Amino acid sequence: MSTGSYWLEGRQPRSPSLKGDHQADVVLIGAGVAGASAALALADSGVSTVWLEAGTVSIGASGRNAGFVLQGTCERYSRAAAIMGHERARAVHTLSRQNHQAMVEAIDRFGIDCGYQRRGSLQLAESPSEERDLTESAALLNADGFVAQELSGDQLPAWCAEAGFRHGVFLPDDGELDPAAFVSGVADAAVAGGVRLFERSPVLEVSAPEAGDAYVRTPDGSVRASLVLACTNAWAGELFPWFRDLVSPVRGQMLATAAVPPLFHCPVYADHGFDYWRQDRHGVIVLGGWRNLDPHAEVGIEDRLHPEIQDSMTAFIHRFSALRGVEITHRWAGTMGFSRDGQPIVGSVPGSPGALAAVGFTGHGFGFAWLCGRALVELANHGQSEVATLFSSRRLIV
Repeated sequence: MSTGSYWLEGRQPRSPSLKGDHQADVVLIGAGVAGASAALALADSGVSTVWLEAGTVSIGASGRNAGFVLQGTCERYSRAAAIMGHERARAVHTLSRQNHQAMVEAIDRFGIDCGYQRRGSLQLAESPSEERDLTESAALLNADGFVAQELSGDQLPAWCAEAGFRHGVFLPDDGELDPAAFVSGVADAAVAGGVRLFERSPVLEVSAPEAGDAYVRTPDGSVRASLVLACTNAWAGELFPWFRDLVSPVRGQMLATAAVPPLFHCPVYADHGFDYWRQDRHGVIVLGGWRNLDPHAEVGIEDRLHPEIQDSMTAFIHRFSALRGVEITHRWAGTMGFSRDGQPIVGSVPGSPGALAAVGFTGHGFGFAWLCGRALVELANHGQSEVATLFSSRRLIV
């Protein structure tokens, strides 16, 4: 059994590590989905760019998740409206749908083979109180012009009864993909457009004391540039102290099974989003979550397995009669960046005038990170961005 991500298996570095001293207009740090989006936008703009990745493309959370492309935040829509206000919740939800469409446009533009499908997603309730939450969220989604379909009893897929689910909400516009293949495809397009990518080049020092003056050092090289763009999510606080209390590294557990006949026909969320799974185009079931079983242990930037949580995930898989005895082929963990208020942070970095950042995606990177990465380039080129205004880092300055 592999202890590496199912999505990353067999993927090799595509670029050398940084050696020597370099000059560029922009130095971009991080090669996940936000970094790939920014790299492509920089290539399209003709901006001289050096792109640094500590490991390899999509090695972090962008290549370790379940491959969901969902609308909204980690909170159910009704709760998001209660927390951030109705109008803001609607704006954030709308943006996530625009993010999805922009990703589809990139897939079509470059012919990226990432198994993209738009089969919707299913949110399931594990308790009567969660049933009420789902009903309230579905009503508010429909009232705001989105589409949500309540399902119960025989309206649900047959496997739901086996697992004890009796109520759910189907969101027909959600999607899924191979996350590492998507990010890698975009990275290839950015490199073809002139971006200089260097993998296995961890940043040891970053200095951006004023606009137009930035310096980044790696073990064997350095870059001088006019601007730093940081797309490092959970590692934001490692580069810029200001983020240390605002973006927390949180670990998630994942597993994958051997290929089996079709059972799950769309991505599934349960137990308030703590449990999630889907079946990919090859018949492999990818399942993750259960972090709420030991939330105090599942923190930090180490991608280590949690045996008890993994055992609980395996037991859940075996609750389905069609999956009893199925082989678990991969177990892995990944580190996410959870922001203080559950929303992305996009824009200036207080204390570092020569830097911009897009971080803190709180487990929903494929719902927001594409447009957030592009927003950094809009800020760099034009000084303004609607996305950056919505998720401005200034909201967290106290």
